Amino acid sequence: MNLNKHFLPYLYTLLLATLDIFTKYLIRKNNIQEYVVFEDILTIDLTYNTGIAFGLLSDYTIFTYILSIIVFIWLVFQIRDIKEQNLEKLSLILILSGAVGNLGERGWNLIIDNDGKVTDFVEFLFIPSFNLADTYISIGIVLLLYSEIKKD
Repeated sequence: MNLNKHFLPYLYTLLLATLDIFTKYLIRKNNIQEYVVFEDILTIDLTYNTGIAFGLLSDYTIFTYILSIIVFIWLVFQIRDIKEQNLEKLSLILILSGAVGNLGERGWNLIIDNDGKVTDFVEFLFIPSFNLADTYISIGIVLLLYSEIKKD
């Protein structure tokens, strides 16, 4: 049994989640507001979200946090049960990375009585503001759906 194989997905998760948390920290620390990267396409703008993706359930922060913990635990076991490196495993690693990034920040902000806010800062075209963790989750879900369709 190669322990490296078993811990590598979680190491990737930790690295991606750290990148997410670090970018959120930099955006907050520098209070970046309305920084236009590409006119009418991409803007960096510090905002906060107490809900899940696209502000859904923003009045239910504790509920969404508990639900996220349940999904986190489920993902850990799902990744552990996949024996070979494949698209399904990559997709679950991405989803777990996003969950860890947002869970960590939301949990910290609940502890310090900051309403469980999560930092969002990317405004791309018409899509509501998001962060790297949201990107990981979205890409992971698309890849997971693709891998499931490909199986059939």
